[in-house]
Amino acid sequence: MNAFREFVRRHEVVIALFLIVVNNALFVGGIASGILPDKLYYLGRFLLLGSTLGTVVLVGSGWKGVFDLLRPMTRWRISPWWYLLAFTWPALISVLVLTGKGVILGTGLSGITADFSVVTHPAVIKTILIGSFIGEIVWVSYAISHFSKRLTPFIGSQIVGVVWTLWWMPMVILNIGVFPGLPPLGLLFSMLGIAAMCSFIYSHTQSGLAVLTLQIMVNSTALVFPVIPDTGGVATFVAYAAVYYGCVLLLYIFFGPRPIFGSRAAAVI
Repeated sequence: MNAFREFVRRHEVVIALFLIVVNNALFVGGIASGILPDKLYYLGRFLLLGSTLGTVVLVGSGWKGVFDLLRPMTRWRISPWWYLLAFTWPALISVLVLTGKGVILGTGLSGITADFSVVTHPAVIKTILIGSFIGEIVWVSYAISHFSKRLTPFIGSQIVGVVWTLWWMPMVILNIGVFPGLPPLGLLFSMLGIAAMCSFIYSHTQSGLAVLTLQIMVNSTALVFPVIPDTGGVATFVAYAAVYYGCVLLLYIFFGPRPIFGSRAAAVI
């Protein structure tokens, strides 16, 4: 038993991410095949995400490791500018993309519209809040933080972005509970950019609350502005993902943490 626990502890993050992807694929497959009821999907996928991580951490690091997962959420005394950046960033990128689209198509600013009818629905609000909270803990405070101990925060975020995309892929392939028409490559670039921005804020603040704010706004903005395939078209979504990713890279270039590539030993903020 001690040997097993030591093995899990040494390879904890790899085991956790592997099981997260596999368990979610089995869960979504069960929903699609009718083995599991549809009502389990919307909150069930996030509860499974959190419980899988919690179980692996409990085996590898004990209860102290489980409680440590929540520690970044207690760090809130940071500059308010970080909260402002997290709150406005997704909307700013959306407006930038829609403005560019209007210039290219010659429609001006008419394409910059906002629809709050979906995002203000109580069930949607609950899903966004719970999904963002668990997602911050799993993907950022835990996974990106672990990879960033040896690699740079940017590289760590890209590894997590790939795994995050793999987590989404069963839903995309089976078209269950996701925006219809999501192109896999566009989704990959979108998740790489989102992970990188989460890592940027977390690296500078060590605040889970700041990243949670960003997560909530990313998930909400996609429902408000026409930047997803079924509201703005596939090309708009791909452009949104590319612009988001490019702008995050600029943040790293100008504000760090540096170096962007390489080992953690050389990384400084």
